[in-house]
Amino acid sequence: MLAERDGEPVGCARISDLTKIGRMAVLKEVRHKNVGSKLLRAAITKIQEADNTPTLGAQITAMGFYANHGFLPDGPIFDDAGIPHRTMTLTGDPEKTLMPLDAESLRFDTPTLLVAIEPQITDGEMRINLLRLSDDEASWLTPRLCCYAATHGAQTLILEIPEGEVRFPLDPPERFACSFKD
Repeated sequence: MLAERDGEPVGCARISDLTKIGRMAVLKEVRHKNVGSKLLRAAITKIQEADNTPTLGAQITAMGFYANHGFLPDGPIFDDAGIPHRTMTLTGDPEKTLMPLDAESLRFDTPTLLVAIEPQITDGEMRINLLRLSDDEASWLTPRLCCYAATHGAQTLILEIPEGEVRFPLDPPERFACSFKD
């Protein structure tokens, strides 16, 4: 898959076996302009249309980008061309998505809910204020927000919900594990 601007390629992604996304790359001068997000969403859609689950091998330094889109790490670190990677998988209800809204916030989307999430990071803690979610929405969103927070340098995620605060201590991305995955 190619992303173009003014007829020139600016990004690419490969899909293998209609399951695995790989070799994503975006030219440095067009990063942070949603090129990578659009490529990733197109690859996810193609894989899901084939009734498969998207997976990828993420460079440790890029895990935050994939966490922004709802991927969760799975398994140990492995080496690919001298660069540490982790397998990440997009699991759970394909009707739910977590994706960047802009450089500062995320969008959580379900068939019945659309919410902008504004994370605030201070002293290694990421705070996210959430409105009331159903148990199903919360069980899908919580591990993805933990991964998002871990891959953005937080040691603790604090979810501010109507009932009070819930704190999640986090491991760094290379050790992050999701014990409450769906």
